[in-house]
Amino acid sequence: MTAFLVDQQLPKVLANYLTEHGHDARHIKDYPGGPTMSDAQIALLSDAEGRFVVTKDEDFRISHLLGKPPAKLLHVTCGNISTRDLLALFDQHLPEFEVAITAYAYLEINRLGVIIHDPS
Repeated sequence: MTAFLVDQQLPKVLANYLTEHGHDARHIKDYPGGPTMSDAQIALLSDAEGRFVVTKDEDFRISHLLGKPPAKLLHVTCGNISTRDLLALFDQHLPEFEVAITAYAYLEINRLGVIIHDPS
């Protein structure tokens, strides 16, 4: 089981989807004051709880690449996408995604698939 923290700009239903597929997923809205947390606070929270940040926000990618929190990142880079299509995207790539999250700290998911960026 992998733990995830889904960021503000992604729907809460994505956290529910990940939970339904056997993971420990929370949405930032599940935390007191979560929607008003800064990116730095979210990154520190995810690291403290051992969670991947799931986000569309480029700032988390930059922070991760600079060796700063978050330690684990799932970057969603499919541009504007409906919730239905987002969940279909995760469904389509779920097998490769579930293998990759066990071995890598920085993954990207988009319409083409799962991209591994670095080893954990």
